[in-house]
Amino acid sequence: MQTKLKFKIIRIKAMPQIEVEKMLNVLLLRRKKRYSQFELSFLMGQHDFYVRDAEDLAHTLVYTVPFANIFREIFDCDIQAIVPDVNQKPIYSIRILEATDQAGNTIYRAERQLEDGTVEFIAMFGTEEKDLQLEFAEPKDIVSELEVKDWVLGKIESGYFDVAKNALEIFDDCKFELKGLVRPLFLAKALKSCNGTKGLPKLNKKKDGNARFVYGKGN
Repeated sequence: MQTKLKFKIIRIKAMPQIEVEKMLNVLLLRRKKRYSQFELSFLMGQHDFYVRDAEDLAHTLVYTVPFANIFREIFDCDIQAIVPDVNQKPIYSIRILEATDQAGNTIYRAERQLEDGTVEFIAMFGTEEKDLQLEFAEPKDIVSELEVKDWVLGKIESGYFDVAKNALEIFDDCKFELKGLVRPLFLAKALKSCNGTKGLPKLNKKKDGNARFVYGKGN
Protein backbone atom coordinates (compact mmCIF):
# COMPACT_ATOMS: atom_id res chain seq x y z
CA MET A 1 0.00 0.00 0.00
CA GLN A 2 1.15 3.53 -0.64
CA THR A 3 1.84 5.80 2.33
CA LYS A 4 1.33 9.27 0.82
CA LEU A 5 -2.34 9.05 -0.03
CA LYS A 6 -4.97 11.71 0.53
CA PHE A 7 -7.69 10.01 2.53
CA LYS A 8 -11.16 11.36 3.12
CA ILE A 9 -13.88 10.00 5.39
CA ILE A 10 -16.75 8.35 3.54
CA ARG A 11 -20.21 7.17 4.54
CA ILE A 12 -20.89 3.51 3.90
CA LYS A 13 -24.34 3.16 2.39
CA ALA A 14 -24.10 -0.33 0.90
CA MET A 15 -24.06 -2.21 4.25
CA PRO A 16 -24.67 -1.64 7.99
CA GLN A 17 -21.74 -1.17 10.38
CA ILE A 18 -21.99 -4.71 11.78
CA GLU A 19 -21.42 -6.12 8.28
CA VAL A 20 -18.50 -3.76 7.72
CA GLU A 21 -16.93 -4.90 10.98
CA LYS A 22 -17.54 -8.56 10.16
CA MET A 23 -15.78 -8.04 6.83
CA LEU A 24 -12.86 -6.35 8.62
CA ASN A 25 -12.60 -9.22 11.12
CA VAL A 26 -12.38 -11.71 8.25
CA LEU A 27 -9.85 -9.48 6.49
CA LEU A 28 -7.58 -9.52 9.55
CA LEU A 29 -7.98 -13.28 9.94
CA ARG A 30 -7.08 -14.00 6.32
CA ARG A 31 -4.06 -11.71 6.47
CA LYS A 32 -2.87 -13.48 9.61
CA LYS A 33 -3.00 -16.72 7.61
CA ARG A 34 -1.46 -14.89 4.62
CA TYR A 35 -4.41 -15.78 2.39
CA SER A 36 -5.13 -13.48 -0.55
CA GLN A 37 -8.63 -12.44 -1.58
CA PHE A 38 -8.59 -15.12 -4.28
CA GLU A 39 -7.30 -17.82 -1.94
CA LEU A 40 -10.01 -17.21 0.64
CA SER A 41 -12.67 -17.18 -2.10
CA PHE A 42 -11.33 -20.55 -3.26
CA LEU A 43 -11.42 -22.09 0.23
CA MET A 44 -14.95 -20.76 0.74
CA GLY A 45 -16.04 -22.55 -2.42
CA GLN A 46 -17.08 -19.34 -4.15
CA HIS A 47 -16.20 -17.59 -7.41
CA ASP A 48 -12.71 -16.12 -7.83
CA PHE A 49 -13.59 -12.55 -6.89
CA TYR A 50 -16.08 -13.17 -4.07
CA VAL A 51 -13.86 -11.82 -1.29
CA ARG A 52 -12.65 -8.96 -3.47
CA ASP A 53 -16.28 -7.89 -3.92
CA ALA A 54 -17.05 -8.36 -0.21
CA GLU A 55 -14.12 -6.07 0.68
CA ASP A 56 -15.27 -3.43 -1.80
CA LEU A 57 -17.26 -1.02 0.35
CA ALA A 58 -19.12 0.29 -2.69
CA HIS A 59 -20.44 -3.24 -3.24
CA THR A 60 -23.55 -4.68 -1.57
CA LEU A 61 -22.13 -8.19 -1.09
CA VAL A 62 -21.88 -9.27 2.56
CA TYR A 63 -20.83 -12.48 4.31
CA THR A 64 -24.11 -14.27 5.08
CA VAL A 65 -24.72 -16.35 8.22
CA PRO A 66 -23.68 -19.75 6.72
CA PHE A 67 -20.20 -18.39 6.03
CA ALA A 68 -19.55 -17.93 9.76
CA ASN A 69 -19.12 -21.68 10.25
CA ILE A 70 -17.01 -21.97 7.11
CA PHE A 71 -14.74 -19.20 8.42
CA ARG A 72 -14.47 -20.99 11.76
CA GLU A 73 -13.16 -24.04 9.90
CA ILE A 74 -10.80 -22.08 7.68
CA PHE A 75 -9.30 -19.95 10.45
CA ASP A 76 -9.73 -22.38 13.36
CA CYS A 77 -11.32 -19.67 15.50
CA ASP A 78 -14.47 -19.11 17.52
CA ILE A 79 -17.50 -17.16 16.34
CA GLN A 80 -16.51 -14.09 18.41
CA ALA A 81 -13.49 -13.58 16.15
CA ILE A 82 -15.83 -13.18 13.19
CA VAL A 83 -19.14 -11.69 14.35
CA PRO A 84 -18.78 -8.43 16.34
CA ASP A 85 -20.36 -8.07 19.78
CA VAL A 86 -22.85 -5.20 19.47
CA ASN A 87 -22.91 -4.86 23.27
CA GLN A 88 -19.15 -4.46 23.61
CA LYS A 89 -17.84 -1.76 25.94
CA PRO A 90 -16.49 0.83 25.47
CA ILE A 91 -18.82 1.86 22.67
CA TYR A 92 -17.11 2.64 19.40
CA SER A 93 -17.85 3.29 15.75
CA ILE A 94 -16.09 2.15 12.60
CA ARG A 95 -14.69 4.93 10.47
CA ILE A 96 -13.76 4.35 6.83
CA LEU A 97 -11.49 6.62 4.83
CA GLU A 98 -10.95 6.38 1.09
CA ALA A 99 -8.13 7.41 -1.27
CA THR A 100 -7.16 6.81 -4.88
CA ASP A 101 -3.63 5.69 -5.73
CA GLN A 102 -1.58 6.68 -8.78
CA ALA A 103 -3.01 3.76 -10.77
CA GLY A 104 -6.57 4.87 -10.06
CA ASN A 105 -7.27 2.09 -7.56
CA THR A 106 -9.43 2.72 -4.50
CA ILE A 107 -7.64 2.23 -1.19
CA TYR A 108 -9.56 2.03 2.08
CA ARG A 109 -8.35 2.78 5.59
CA ALA A 110 -10.44 1.42 8.46
CA GLU A 111 -10.31 2.89 11.96
CA ARG A 112 -12.11 2.34 15.25
CA GLN A 113 -13.23 5.55 16.99
CA LEU A 114 -13.95 5.28 20.71
CA GLU A 115 -16.36 7.40 22.75
CA ASP A 116 -13.52 9.54 24.10
CA GLY A 117 -12.37 10.40 20.58
CA THR A 118 -9.44 7.97 20.55
CA VAL A 119 -8.84 6.55 17.07
CA GLU A 120 -7.38 3.06 16.58
CA PHE A 121 -6.05 1.88 13.22
CA ILE A 122 -7.56 -1.39 11.95
CA ALA A 123 -6.32 -1.98 8.40
CA MET A 124 -5.69 -0.62 4.93
CA PHE A 125 -6.99 -2.64 2.01
CA GLY A 126 -8.03 -2.61 -1.63
CA THR A 127 -8.19 -4.81 -4.71
CA GLU A 128 -5.53 -7.53 -4.84
CA GLU A 129 -4.08 -9.29 -7.88
CA LYS A 130 -5.51 -12.78 -8.35
CA ASP A 131 -2.10 -14.48 -8.17
CA LEU A 132 -0.90 -12.48 -5.14
CA GLN A 133 1.20 -14.44 -2.66
CA LEU A 134 1.20 -12.66 0.69
CA GLU A 135 4.62 -12.87 2.31
CA PHE A 136 5.22 -14.28 5.77
CA ALA A 137 6.94 -12.26 8.48
CA GLU A 138 9.33 -15.16 9.07
CA PRO A 139 10.73 -17.73 6.59
CA LYS A 140 8.42 -20.70 6.04
CA ASP A 141 8.96 -24.09 4.43
CA ILE A 142 6.42 -23.69 1.61
CA VAL A 143 5.44 -26.74 -0.44
CA SER A 144 6.23 -26.10 -4.11
CA GLU A 145 3.58 -25.67 -6.77
CA LEU A 146 4.86 -28.82 -8.53
CA GLU A 147 4.58 -30.90 -5.35
CA VAL A 148 0.98 -29.79 -4.89
CA LYS A 149 0.15 -30.64 -8.51
CA ASP A 150 1.77 -34.07 -8.18
CA TRP A 151 -0.28 -34.66 -5.02
CA VAL A 152 -3.51 -33.83 -6.87
CA LEU A 153 -2.59 -36.12 -9.78
CA GLY A 154 -1.79 -38.93 -7.35
CA LYS A 155 -5.12 -38.46 -5.61
CA ILE A 156 -6.96 -38.66 -8.93
CA GLU A 157 -5.19 -41.95 -9.65
CA SER A 158 -6.07 -43.32 -6.20
CA GLY A 159 -9.80 -42.66 -6.57
CA TYR A 160 -9.83 -39.83 -4.02
CA PHE A 161 -11.93 -37.69 -6.35
CA ASP A 162 -14.47 -40.41 -7.13
CA VAL A 163 -16.56 -38.67 -4.47
CA ALA A 164 -16.72 -34.92 -5.06
CA LYS A 165 -15.06 -32.75 -2.41
CA ASN A 166 -15.02 -29.02 -1.73
CA ALA A 167 -11.83 -26.98 -1.78
CA LEU A 168 -11.49 -26.79 2.00
CA GLU A 169 -11.73 -30.58 2.36
CA ILE A 170 -9.08 -31.05 -0.31
CA PHE A 171 -6.87 -28.35 1.18
CA ASP A 172 -7.04 -29.87 4.67
CA ASP A 173 -6.08 -33.31 3.31
CA CYS A 174 -3.27 -31.79 1.25
CA LYS A 175 -1.88 -29.96 4.30
CA PHE A 176 -2.07 -33.13 6.38
CA GLU A 177 -0.19 -35.29 3.87
CA LEU A 178 2.47 -32.88 2.60
CA LYS A 179 5.25 -31.60 4.83
CA GLY A 180 5.38 -27.82 4.92
CA LEU A 181 3.00 -24.95 4.33
CA VAL A 182 0.60 -25.29 1.40
CA ARG A 183 -0.56 -22.20 -0.45
CA PRO A 184 -4.24 -22.39 -1.47
CA LEU A 185 -3.23 -20.68 -4.72
CA PHE A 186 -1.10 -23.67 -5.73
CA LEU A 187 -3.94 -26.10 -5.00
CA ALA A 188 -6.43 -23.98 -6.95
CA LYS A 189 -4.10 -23.90 -9.96
CA ALA A 190 -3.50 -27.65 -9.75
CA LEU A 191 -7.22 -28.43 -9.69
CA LYS A 192 -7.90 -26.04 -12.57
CA SER A 193 -5.14 -27.60 -14.69
CA CYS A 194 -6.87 -30.98 -14.55
CA ASN A 195 -9.20 -30.17 -17.43
CA GLY A 196 -8.60 -33.15 -19.71
CA THR A 197 -6.08 -31.39 -21.97
CA LYS A 198 -2.30 -31.75 -22.42
CA GLY A 199 -2.49 -35.36 -21.28
CA LEU A 200 -3.90 -34.45 -17.88
CA PRO A 201 -6.95 -36.13 -16.32
CA LYS A 202 -10.22 -34.24 -16.07
CA LEU A 203 -11.83 -33.02 -12.87
CA ASN A 204 -15.33 -31.60 -13.02
CA LYS A 205 -16.26 -28.55 -10.99
CA LYS A 206 -19.81 -27.68 -9.98
CA LYS A 207 -21.83 -26.25 -7.09
CA ASP A 208 -23.12 -28.64 -4.45
CA GLY A 209 -26.32 -28.38 -2.42
CA ASN A 210 -24.68 -25.82 -0.14
CA ALA A 211 -23.76 -23.55 -3.08
CA ARG A 212 -20.05 -24.37 -2.74
CA PHE A 213 -17.89 -25.53 -5.61
CA VAL A 214 -16.86 -29.18 -5.45
CA TYR A 215 -14.36 -31.13 -7.52
CA GLY A 216 -14.79 -34.72 -8.67
CA LYS A 217 -14.25 -37.17 -11.52
CA GLY A 218 -17.85 -38.12 -12.03
CA ASN A 219 -19.85 -35.28 -10.43
